[in-house]
Amino acid sequence: MVPSPSLRTRRSWLRVLLLGAVIVLALVGCDVGGDDDKGSDAGTTVEDTNGDTTGGGNQATSFSPDEWGTFGYSFDQNRHVPHDEITKDNVADLGRVFSVDFKKEDATIPLGQQSYPLAVDGTLYVTTAFNHMFAVDGKTGAVKWHFKPSKIGPFKNFGLNTNRGVAYCDGKLFMLTLDMRFISVDASTGKLAKEVFIYDAVKDAKPAFGYYETTAPVCYQGTLLVGSSGSDNGVRGFFMGYNTDLTPAWPNPYWTVPPEGQDWRSKGRFHGGGTSWMPPAVDPETGIAYFSTANPSPDFFADLRPGSNPKTNSVIAVDVKTGEEKWWRQQLAPDEWDYDTAQPPQVYTATINGDDRRVVSVATKEGVWFAYDAATGEPIYERVKIIDRLEHPRLQPGKPVTIYPSALGGINFSPGSYDPTTNYIINSSVESAAVLIQAKSAEDVYKDRVRGDVDTGAINGFGETPKGWHDSGGVTAIDLDTGKVAWKFKTPEPERGGVTTTASGLGFVGGGDGVFRAFDTSSGDVLWKFQTGNQIASGATSYMIDGKQYLALTIGGSFTSSLGGTASRLDVFALGGDKTQSKPPKLTAEPPPPAGEAPPTQYLSLGAEPKTLGLQVLAAKGAVGGGLNFNGFNRGGMTVTIPQGYTVNVTFKNVSQSPHSALITSVDQIKEVQAGTGKPAFPGSSTEGPESGITSGTQYFDFVAQKTGTYALLCGLAGHAIGGQWNYVKVVGANEKPQIKLGDKMFTLSPK
Repeated sequence: MVPSPSLRTRRSWLRVLLLGAVIVLALVGCDVGGDDDKGSDAGTTVEDTNGDTTGGGNQATSFSPDEWGTFGYSFDQNRHVPHDEITKDNVADLGRVFSVDFKKEDATIPLGQQSYPLAVDGTLYVTTAFNHMFAVDGKTGAVKWHFKPSKIGPFKNFGLNTNRGVAYCDGKLFMLTLDMRFISVDASTGKLAKEVFIYDAVKDAKPAFGYYETTAPVCYQGTLLVGSSGSDNGVRGFFMGYNTDLTPAWPNPYWTVPPEGQDWRSKGRFHGGGTSWMPPAVDPETGIAYFSTANPSPDFFADLRPGSNPKTNSVIAVDVKTGEEKWWRQQLAPDEWDYDTAQPPQVYTATINGDDRRVVSVATKEGVWFAYDAATGEPIYERVKIIDRLEHPRLQPGKPVTIYPSALGGINFSPGSYDPTTNYIINSSVESAAVLIQAKSAEDVYKDRVRGDVDTGAINGFGETPKGWHDSGGVTAIDLDTGKVAWKFKTPEPERGGVTTTASGLGFVGGGDGVFRAFDTSSGDVLWKFQTGNQIASGATSYMIDGKQYLALTIGGSFTSSLGGTASRLDVFALGGDKTQSKPPKLTAEPPPPAGEAPPTQYLSLGAEPKTLGLQVLAAKGAVGGGLNFNGFNRGGMTVTIPQGYTVNVTFKNVSQSPHSALITSVDQIKEVQAGTGKPAFPGSSTEGPESGITSGTQYFDFVAQKTGTYALLCGLAGHAIGGQWNYVKVVGANEKPQIKLGDKMFTLSPK
């Protein structure tokens, strides 16, 4: 017998109250003594903008219902709050009460936002790209402090800078950085407490091997739970527990795929995947953590990783305190379309076929949804379709194949929300498509391949948008009682950020069109819209101060959809706020460049920050000069032109087994350079140890083009420059444009 809606609602709220009590009781024991080692502030900038050192404190041990203390509000990752000041009847009175423009706080912060703020003791804690962290007064918007980590420079070369948030525990904030550091910061002052390198505890988890961190950690009863990113780079995925003093809590990480060279990773040293790049859910009833895992690599060439590639594209259950595996379930095998299970799993008690069951559910980039028994992993619902168009035939070597969705998703990282008032799970999604051309052979996949590279297995990267196609979005509710879609509404741009629901029957979601929406969770009717002016790729944080409900949302979007990456801002909304809306963001591409100019090339591109360039240098690309070349050119065949004052972020990759390096130095060194004698023309304008170089690897360096003139880009190993491994770098007037000459072709970039 299916219970009546009123009985179901009462029973669901009883579960919420009981769960809240369990969470509070569990969290009381979180304080494990703190960290007496305050580390060093060397290389770290902290700005106290108003002298206020209040906030934080011991709130880490027991979050109140008014706070948003962990990534998904509660450890179950359900993004459902008991807040009910904002209702269906008064939601039209919502307005913006303040905004914080992080670019104005620090001009070096890149555009784009995917951060999910925490709200603890009246303070918002929010991150930005390149791992900046801010404390903001949740009532007034005043910036209390700004933490800026020591140099993250090498990762400017990856075109990657995202951070999605922090964990709060023991009066500290915990952040993972792009260069694989784990940092703790005093929540009240913004001062660095401690930092460690993750690869000290997790073997080979280094940036040079393709690892990086974008996720927010989760702190549960003194254990910090950490995954990583880098599946597309062929890394070995892991999940790890740390203590709040940043020492390992587990003797070993939980590895999701075999060691390099073993089992299905035996066909190539660069293959791997299975990273966990979004936060886990924790069941406070059992102390079990549930985390999702990404695709295997090469993404689009499955023949090089035969079989089902176990534990990639999966949900895995482990004991929080030990890392011991309880069960795992794979959502897609084999995967040759890059359809990660990326979304944070959720754990909750739901009514299923009239009975209450403890459930773990997750949606995937394929665009489908799964539910499992939380204790055993037994499937309850499988492959419930969320998106409209789901067609992905097998890829064919060298031939274009159109797939729906693209690698964008489906459901990408956007977290869902379980609403106990309706017994619905609600997800935001993307309707996307791509034309993929698989590499013709394994040899083509390995061409120019070095460890730490993106490993797609397609000759057109992650694919191209089909002619006439435009990505869009949607929000979908699934009834747990039946496993069927209850309602759905569509949006004109992708929904990348995720859903938040409240006790008053409202849901909130922000999209790539810049619109923040409130909807009725029972029907999907959109009740309120607010144009923020910039793309949105994050979810709303609801919190209460003095009985007033606020909604905090980071604004700026992601460059991977809706032409995002246009701001780095925090907007906060409340009843009675300013109803003045912004102009919609630009959602169409720029017109083609004027004649004589060309878009950025694969070797030289404009950086995200003003007056920055990305320069890629491949040593020994092809047979030119017997391998003594850069990017396939030698003896001056390539010239890079840089305006004076620009910062150049260089990615150097050696694609041969012979050692090479990169050194920008004076032209007279072309014939004179010997081991140990070449001097950089600018501070930092060479790889480390240019006289010895590296074999089959990647290095990074950056420099400022300080003085005009013509310089040499050469290999610093004895005999290589004389043998022809040199090209030109020209520094021209500050008002001129960046260029790169490749043979007889000139390409000009046009900074805005």
